[in-house]
Amino acid sequence: MKLNSNDYTIEATAGGGFFAYYMNNLLCSAYGETPDEAYENLENIVDDFVSEMYMVEEYV
Repeated sequence: MKLNSNDYTIEATAGGGFFAYYMNNLLCSAYGETPDEAYENLENIVDDFVSEMYMVEEYV
């Protein structure tokens, strides 16, 4: 899933590295050594989250 730049935020952490989080669901967040790595990790987490949501809907 390609994220729109308005959907996420990347911030530098005090200890080095970068923290990215999805604006629509703060439970979806990721860390990376570079902004690009944080973004890629966030994309994977959002993909997993959305996939799990669809799996739950199938069982309901």
